[in-house]
Amino acid sequence: MDLPIDLRTFHLRRSRDSKTEKDPTPRDSITNESKADQSEAKSTPLISPEKKESPVNPYNRADWSKMNTKWPLPDMDDNEINSVNSLSQLDCGPFPKSYMDTCSCCPRDIFDKHDADTFTNYKGIAFKDACCKIHWTRKERYQNIKAKVDRAIKRHKIFLIRGELPKLKEALEKRGWVQKYEATKTRTLPYGSVASLEARSLGDLTQHDGSLNEKAVIFALLRHKSPDFIWDCRNDFVDWHRGLSSNTILNRYQKPSIYTSKLGMARLLEEAHWLYEKDVSSVLFPRSYNLSREPKAFLDDFRLTAAAGLLKWFVQTMQNDQAVTQNQGQRFIPMSRLEFAIKRCEEFIACENHQNIDEEFDIELSEEEWNSFLDDYAAAVHDSATIEITSERSGEQLQKYLEVTNTALSKLKDVDPQYELNGMRNIWILKPSELCCGTGISISHNLKDIFRRVKSRPKDYFIVQKYIERPLLIHETKFDIRQWYLVTSTFPMTIWLFKEGLLRFSSKPYTFSTYHEAIHICNTAIQEKYDEERRRRRKRGISEEIVKTIRDQGWDCDKLNEYLKQTGYEGEPYYEKIYPKMAEAIVLTMLAAQEHMDRRRCSFELYGADFVVMEDLSVWLIEINTNPRMHPPSSRITKRLYSNVLESLVKVIMDVPVNAVADTGGFSLVYKQNIPDFRPYLGPCLFVFGKSITLQEHPRKRDKKKKSNGASKQQQQQQPQQLLPQLPQQPQHRAWTAPPMIPRLREPKIVDFIDYLNTARCTAAN
Repeated sequence: MDLPIDLRTFHLRRSRDSKTEKDPTPRDSITNESKADQSEAKSTPLISPEKKESPVNPYNRADWSKMNTKWPLPDMDDNEINSVNSLSQLDCGPFPKSYMDTCSCCPRDIFDKHDADTFTNYKGIAFKDACCKIHWTRKERYQNIKAKVDRAIKRHKIFLIRGELPKLKEALEKRGWVQKYEATKTRTLPYGSVASLEARSLGDLTQHDGSLNEKAVIFALLRHKSPDFIWDCRNDFVDWHRGLSSNTILNRYQKPSIYTSKLGMARLLEEAHWLYEKDVSSVLFPRSYNLSREPKAFLDDFRLTAAAGLLKWFVQTMQNDQAVTQNQGQRFIPMSRLEFAIKRCEEFIACENHQNIDEEFDIELSEEEWNSFLDDYAAAVHDSATIEITSERSGEQLQKYLEVTNTALSKLKDVDPQYELNGMRNIWILKPSELCCGTGISISHNLKDIFRRVKSRPKDYFIVQKYIERPLLIHETKFDIRQWYLVTSTFPMTIWLFKEGLLRFSSKPYTFSTYHEAIHICNTAIQEKYDEERRRRRKRGISEEIVKTIRDQGWDCDKLNEYLKQTGYEGEPYYEKIYPKMAEAIVLTMLAAQEHMDRRRCSFELYGADFVVMEDLSVWLIEINTNPRMHPPSSRITKRLYSNVLESLVKVIMDVPVNAVADTGGFSLVYKQNIPDFRPYLGPCLFVFGKSITLQEHPRKRDKKKKSNGASKQQQQQQPQQLLPQLPQQPQHRAWTAPPMIPRLREPKIVDFIDYLNTARCTAAN
């Protein structure tokens, strides 16, 4: 069975839009392949919806017992589905008679001896003219195409690919699927919004040599049929047309830019720490800012990072004995800049430790003071300036500053989770939020330059992200990891992770002397430009390009793991430290985006997450890409991985819903959300603010006399019983508005929610 049982509505009987037509071919003429598929479909058991591995949506409960009885089994004839369309110019009556109508060079009595089975026995007839062979070959080809399309329609196996994915097409066609083609004008529009009845780009039905154009024939046969599976490769995808059938399997969720764009993902991850779970979901994400909406927050972060960077630079120069040596023509910065940076870091540490509650640490500094400090900082870190030494005691002062600096940096490391990521150069990367393939990315450490670039673009165009200055290098070359994962359900969230990632290397050794994209941006689309340039230089005989770069050496995850073991890391570094952290980051990110994702049943999506590994093997999520690049391959590694990913994806989508233990190829299930079987009603959530008061009744004048007389009689009766212990009597006051016979519960009833759920489960099980 090739169709997903998890997509329940996919197998429901469709409404009759036109009169049904029966299959013209008899049952005895069914091919062995179709019979084998039918027997396999009958013998394959359906997954019970009561299994815990596939819980039913509690908020949209369906009657599975009734629904199962109405399912038409896949790979079986469905009388409610119309047969394939006919082409008048090719389908003109029974096949043997149509031959005699078009060609008179062969004797008629040969075909009079045969019955309707002549269609299958015509090969034994001797043809006298070449036109007979061409005509009959074309007719045979047409009948085969028509029978294949008719069988695919009845088995719900029509797919449409908007883009170029030959490996996906090959994997589907192996399972008996038939591709539906579109006209060029309608490929860029939402499917179903415009009828595609003509396709001039596919050519005529008959080619110049007299043979049939298979694509044009299939297009004509399926021009009125809706596909059962659609894969859309458009980067500007926003939404499906609402006229599209709910039974069609789609490879995208609606409006994915809410959580896959750079700005959208940054907003979601701001509060993602609430979804943290040890060894299940966690993420490290470089801090990011939208300068068009939060310039003050970025400015404060930039200044604090510069202050900490100056202290790191000072410690490094003192360790290398470079702070004392001074050369002519070299720029000097005053020693007071160190004290300025130390105070700013101490203020930040005090705020993080909540010491500013009792003491005031806020010191207002002017823009001139900050600009002067940033100029000296840039000169020291980026322009090789040194600290000015004015006297003989300057060496002792530098040692004192070194001790204070080390103490401040150790405290800063404890309170700043991105201390190692910051580095000391204060480099930031600007990325267009909605673009891909490395388009429009720039890197800078100049504050004025960053604001100038942001102001030159529309609002919400750029995202400014802290650049990872100390990535893990392989042979002095930067790389990142593209990790593919598949989401087959958004509620409950179900995530499949591909076992192997793609290592993307830069073309040149890592350096800070320049911010060229060939050094710092590992995107495949960027690096391919410089690969072509190197190939052209090789053809010209330039010797410096004859040596292969690391991109040409075919690095994969196994080779990376062995390299890390050789450099001193214990165990299996990639499979024990890097791969699990990538899985946890993906799980937390998708949980944060869950409420924004479409809950359509017949939808899934393939994503590509990009990670950067630092020297301490910490894994940082950079971005998540919808519609990741899967064609064309850029190397032998990508050719193998692209093919494996698409073939494994088809197995997960088609086979796992039918058989829970089916082969999933390279994908493995890393997360499936646990949804309770019921949704308890806890009542309205009400909050009351105010001051409590006690209402009392004031006795009337008549009641006072009665109470006084009654009290004297009671005292006389209680005089002989003075030896008994006297219990204090508390007055019971009642408000005028309270019912006299109904006691009021003043205390709230508090029940633990988890205990309530467990008790309810036990009660339901009994």
